Amino acid sequence: MLHNLWIITSILLILFIIMHNPKSQGLGAQNQVFGVTRSAEENINKITWFLTCIFFTLAIYLSSLNKLI
Repeated sequence: MLHNLWIITSILLILFIIMHNPKSQGLGAQNQVFGVTRSAEENINKITWFLTCIFFTLAIYLSSLNKLI
């Protein structure tokens, strides 16, 4: 169960990292006037950090379970 969650989290993390725009002004200045680009970028950053925390927490927990068995 946790192993499957770890795999799903890793796939989602890869997708969100690929969607992440490395330049904060990458889509042009006119899109940032409306705030849509900046808001979407902030949401992607928050989700990426959340998935990163879950990924590493599960990785550490699953590795400690394997050492006990």
